[in-house]
Amino acid sequence: MLLDKLSFTGLGTNWFVLFGLLNGLAYGASHIMRKEDYLYHFAYDAKRSSLFLALKSMIGSNTFANAVWTVPSLIGCGWYLGGKLGQIKTTKFFALSVFTSYIFLSAANPQTGLNVRPLRGFFPKFDSYSDEGKYTMGSDQICQALIYMTLLYHRQWLIALPCMAFDVLYYGPSTLGGPLAALAGALMFL
Repeated sequence: MLLDKLSFTGLGTNWFVLFGLLNGLAYGASHIMRKEDYLYHFAYDAKRSSLFLALKSMIGSNTFANAVWTVPSLIGCGWYLGGKLGQIKTTKFFALSVFTSYIFLSAANPQTGLNVRPLRGFFPKFDSYSDEGKYTMGSDQICQALIYMTLLYHRQWLIALPCMAFDVLYYGPSTLGGPLAALAGALMFL
């Protein structure tokens, strides 16, 4: 039944690829729209409660350094891993990635003050988070889930686990959705 519904969408295994294209378009929109309007539509600050706003913030990107690594990673790894996992597993893993990212973005939102980022000051900025901690933005968690799942698919645990630890220390607890989705996906689907 799920295969029948998936064939109706025509996306097949390209959920992450579509997400990468939307991320690229959102980055382009950041140059066209006024900054205040762009942040209103794509920045997640938890002041306005909306599930769709959190999803839009996962698509948004307003820095070149962020878009230059997330867009190609989502498209390339999404295309590659989709061919390896198949239609149903890719769809389930995409839903798992979005769900876990939403949970941790909501739990460690900017209003709580829980998103402590100990390594942020030691490295150049490659995210779209606010420097002042006012909002989160970017498909970093979805991208992390996809990259780590690709590494775990090839049994590269010794590379994936230290990278996960680095990401959590750089982004803070709000990024735990990506690594945990990859670990859960590897345990369920591989």
